[in-house]
Amino acid sequence: MVYVVTYVEPPRFVTPPMFRIRSQFQPVADAAALKHLGAATASGFGATLKMISWNMFKARRAGCMPDLTALSSGVELACLQEAVLHGGLAHPFHVTSGLEWIMAENLSTEQAVTTGPKTGSRVASTRSQAIRSLDREPLIGTPKTFLLTTYPFGGGELLVINVHAINLVSTAKFARQVEQMIGPVAAHQGPCIVAGDFNTWNQARWHLLLKAMADVGLQRVPAAAPQLRHFNQVLDHVFYRGLKLLSARPLTHIKSSDHVPLWAEFAPL
Repeated sequence: MVYVVTYVEPPRFVTPPMFRIRSQFQPVADAAALKHLGAATASGFGATLKMISWNMFKARRAGCMPDLTALSSGVELACLQEAVLHGGLAHPFHVTSGLEWIMAENLSTEQAVTTGPKTGSRVASTRSQAIRSLDREPLIGTPKTFLLTTYPFGGGELLVINVHAINLVSTAKFARQVEQMIGPVAAHQGPCIVAGDFNTWNQARWHLLLKAMADVGLQRVPAAAPQLRHFNQVLDHVFYRGLKLLSARPLTHIKSSDHVPLWAEFAPL
């Protein structure tokens, strides 16, 4: 599938935090490696599935872990971006949360701290896979990795794709990663959730993403929290197919990241 976007690229920009990241973080040697942390405590999902999607900002702000502990205690599924792992070992949080956590490490520091997408579920996954972007971001020179997991749900199989989209590149390179995301969705016969930080900071990216998701039957959850530091654009989204959306809202009271968590509740069709 090829997406053609008629758009003139604006001048590229680099935000001050990127310079800090460049000095602190380096690409993980095997960015597709998966870490399995903690254990699922439920044999199956209940009548509904509650979830959050949240970019944790590498846990830089005070209160991030207490917020995550509180948020994850009330959901069955958590899709985290820029999650953190210390020394490749499970944190006590992973063990006590009652969720199975799977992380795709993307960046690392000299202190053996890694970051990347991390998906938690109260039900054990039946499959997990990390998929690298075909292109690399400037400055750090690393591909972005999104995380694919599947779970038994409603008599079928639920596909979950946890996304942190490639940033600071051309729309054409962004489109290549979007194609990678929707390929597994198109091949999957059951319900799907695609959630995360899509870095849709301009209209070209936004319209391309929206069309691609619609082409594979995904609808967007109508919950968002624009922020001025992101050019007043919405970066975080949840898309779904084959599910009934019961409720959704941005959790604007959470201040421990530069992104606002999105909360949603689904039921089988």
